[in-house]
Amino acid sequence: MKKRWGLILLAVMLVIFVIFYFTRQKNDKPETLFNKENIEFWILSDPHYFDKSLTDSGEAYTKIKQTAAGKELDYQAESWQALIDNAIKQKPDMLIVTGDLTLNGEKVSAEKLAELLKQLSDQGIKVFVIPGNHDVNDGWARKFVGDKQEKTEAISIADFKEIFAACGYQGATNYDPNSLSYSVAVNQTYDFLFLDSNIYTEDGHQLTRPTTGGTIRGRTMNWAKKQLEKSRQAKKKTLVFMHHNLYPHNEMLSNGFVLNNAEEFRQVLADYQVQFVFSGHIHAQDIMTKTIDEQPITEIVSSSFAIAPQSYGVVNLTNTTFDYQKKENNVDLWAKENNIPNPDILNYKKYMKEIFVEDGRKLGYAQLIEAGMEDGKELDIAADFVGEMNYRFFSGNDYSSDEEVKQLKSEQGYQIIAKYSPFLKEYLDSIMQDKNEADNQLSKDY
Repeated sequence: MKKRWGLILLAVMLVIFVIFYFTRQKNDKPETLFNKENIEFWILSDPHYFDKSLTDSGEAYTKIKQTAAGKELDYQAESWQALIDNAIKQKPDMLIVTGDLTLNGEKVSAEKLAELLKQLSDQGIKVFVIPGNHDVNDGWARKFVGDKQEKTEAISIADFKEIFAACGYQGATNYDPNSLSYSVAVNQTYDFLFLDSNIYTEDGHQLTRPTTGGTIRGRTMNWAKKQLEKSRQAKKKTLVFMHHNLYPHNEMLSNGFVLNNAEEFRQVLADYQVQFVFSGHIHAQDIMTKTIDEQPITEIVSSSFAIAPQSYGVVNLTNTTFDYQKKENNVDLWAKENNIPNPDILNYKKYMKEIFVEDGRKLGYAQLIEAGMEDGKELDIAADFVGEMNYRFFSGNDYSSDEEVKQLKSEQGYQIIAKYSPFLKEYLDSIMQDKNEADNQLSKDY
């Protein structure tokens, strides 16, 4: 009998040892999303998706399109489907969207976008999103019926987590209890930190208008530091994703776009040797690197997916290399392959550019007419120049030589503007030449 009990005790101790051993192994090596070295993800920002069920395409909707800052709103479901179909063919590991998922925080728009994104999840492509300043408790959430704007249900904090549960919130390694931030252990080399940088009410009350500015709030900052410390202890590299900008990417377009506490957060990133940050918000494609305490930190800002040329980034990571390439969503090809008869979708690239350039032309006309200019021919020339320069800047094609800038300033459109509108000249001078680095590709060993 004693021998029998001895064997039972030995068996129990063996079971306890096995459980302890494997639990310890799991704690020493936390579960990761991928068990491979090479990772590819696609990244985009500010799609401002607006579902067509919220409009009858009447007068009120026509007016809102005219004030949409060059966004294309009519064929968003189709352009998203083109991207999704291409992603399913190319099979990146992840798609990441850095905020302003909806036009103005309409719950229906969020639900419909989540349905589109589910196609990727169903094919094994992980999707991660974070909110932008237009997504949560936005008092501008509207539907457009006839000649009227009517309030529609906005997205609450709880709604955002539920609607996009499959887009990060279910698969996160750690959550911030004080915001919509979370972290993901991607593989044995990389952790991704997704930060909610938005300012919105937390009691469910909708603001009259969305707050443009952003911040990393105190408790979220402390949570972020803990995640960064965990990564450092595990000898892992962290990529950071947020909506608002870390740096001012244009001297005239920085107020409300750069984090209110950017200097403090840049120091945190430098302390933890974070080298790459992704953001959006400004709608302009731009890459900028600055050195903080001998630590280079590069911010890649994705232009808005709602404006021409509807770009997204393709990022490839290995244990020692980082590669970013800007791509453009090819809706024209998708429409042709799928026998779409609509000429606007078949020629979507041109269609989108015309919308965006026309918005820039409106800016030119408004400023020059206000300045007292009356000559119609000169107005047209100057407005055309503003439209093209705007497109050049927002699409990330403004990394120019001094000779190229000299040539641009010699053009008639610029000369007319310089004569009549000091404000417009200052604006054009600020967007004409990016002197830091090229904005559409970046490769680094690290």
